[in-house]
Amino acid sequence: MDRSVLFHAIAAIYHVYAAYYPYYYQLNMEHTKGFGGRLKFLTVWGHFIQVGYYIFAALVDLYNGIRGKSCPKLKTIRDWWFSTLVFPITFLVFILFWGLYAIDRELVAPKRLDHIMDSVFNHLVHTYIIFWALAEPLFTSVTVAKKRQGLIVIALFALAYTVWAYIVFLNMGKWSYPILNILTDGQRVLFILVSYFLVVGIFLVTRAYHKRFGRIDDNAKKSQ
Repeated sequence: MDRSVLFHAIAAIYHVYAAYYPYYYQLNMEHTKGFGGRLKFLTVWGHFIQVGYYIFAALVDLYNGIRGKSCPKLKTIRDWWFSTLVFPITFLVFILFWGLYAIDRELVAPKRLDHIMDSVFNHLVHTYIIFWALAEPLFTSVTVAKKRQGLIVIALFALAYTVWAYIVFLNMGKWSYPILNILTDGQRVLFILVSYFLVVGIFLVTRAYHKRFGRIDDNAKKSQ
């Protein structure tokens, strides 16, 4: 069995478990109630991207194993998915959450939510996720998306979430994250722009990381 099959299967099980965790342990997720539900949060958007990716990658590995050779089209989709969304969004969630938490936890995870979201679940969706993103290139040969194409995908994702966050605000009268509620309009725009440039920087680091540590195939080298 190719090691990428085992890696993707374990990663898929992990992310599905993390998604199911609050329901299995019946956590009182009061902060997810109201318009938008859990989808109010960037963490959840990122988690769905991760769950979908690892399930898809595992299925692609199995299909390639049965077929006896790699399917170029499926590989292209898989590589794009990982390099433009999974890796950048995973690290954006990690950096923003723990960065704000270190400054003042009330900005992102108020103490009043401690009885709602336990530490295990918190680390499942905000901490350990970077292990899978860092390990992925070590198990799978990858063709990283070209800069221009990757930046377009990231810009579209950022625009989609920003518009959605504003729609949630219009319906609830408050922003999903505490930090956005205490900032002025100008500061809020600046925060969003900084977050956007941060994820762009992460995407560029993704390319460098893949080149340095990844199992990059010959076609990948030609495309860079």
